[in-house]
Amino acid sequence: IEDYQVVRMFLMMVEMRKGMKASPAYLEIGQYFIDPKGNKTVVGLQRTLGYYIDSFAFGSPLEIRNDNDAFNHIADQWVYPRIKVTDTIKRNGFKNSTHHIHPVTLFQQLLTNPKAETLMKANEIELLRYLCSSDQRAEDIKRYWNTIKIANRNGYKVNDSVMWVDYIKMLERCDKNIQSPKYICPANLQEEHDRYVKKLQTIQDKAKRAEDIRKAQEREASFKEQKEKFFGIRINDGEIEVKVLESVEEYRQEAESQHICLFSAAYDQREDSLIFSARIDGKIIETIEVDLKTLKVVQSRGVCNQNTEYHDRIINLINANTHLIKERITA
Repeated sequence: IEDYQVVRMFLMMVEMRKGMKASPAYLEIGQYFIDPKGNKTVVGLQRTLGYYIDSFAFGSPLEIRNDNDAFNHIADQWVYPRIKVTDTIKRNGFKNSTHHIHPVTLFQQLLTNPKAETLMKANEIELLRYLCSSDQRAEDIKRYWNTIKIANRNGYKVNDSVMWVDYIKMLERCDKNIQSPKYICPANLQEEHDRYVKKLQTIQDKAKRAEDIRKAQEREASFKEQKEKFFGIRINDGEIEVKVLESVEEYRQEAESQHICLFSAAYDQREDSLIFSARIDGKIIETIEVDLKTLKVVQSRGVCNQNTEYHDRIINLINANTHLIKERITA
């Protein structure tokens, strides 16, 4: 209509009775008017409260309304195949299909975003769909536009935009050249994507270990001040040796080995807690926490917080030797 692109919304109602031919009826419930600058205005029936999203006052006039989720949702349902568009939208690459993209969003992008126009004309529909799906993803397209152009010039077709953009982001985080066809045009996207997931996880694990070591060094002085008097306590029943952990780094290593929260939960900073490690031939069996106020075992856990076959023996060994702890407290 004049310079406006109009997206019209219709409700179809069909009356059906046994023995009678179905009788359809149609009612226009709203329109989106999109001007040449991409601004949209909703003209529609009045909404009413109701369980269903298409709850309208059917006797109300078509008037300018505030946009809402109902109109936005309904406009993105089945699209009638015979479409008339403005000359500008046609010039910008539209060829009679919305490609399962919200029509209002698609027309707005084609009117205002040269990158959407380029993707439409290049038939990069997956990337166009990605651009139209959210503001954040539109920013991704903008950020990696040079990468997209290089991939296109090298004949690379993006068939899974979400995975491909995620892959490009991982390449960037791994300091790879995202302008190089060698990296950005993988023959097997799934395989390369999964490979870089593992590579990035390794980098993150290494960074986390470095950060954990830094934190351990920062906490070492206060830990030593609190617990140094207990250093050297060792209990042995001939097979199992139980020893006090004597540094924050030992806490970190014990936690990493046993997959427990000993380090992340900062047990080394708990004033009334003393941590022992129960081992057989140097192998960690269980990690034990003793309450320094009551001298009772609070917990004794094996790998992933599971009890082992030595659980009761370890607790009994600690309980039989609490005088060693008490001597250090009163010394």
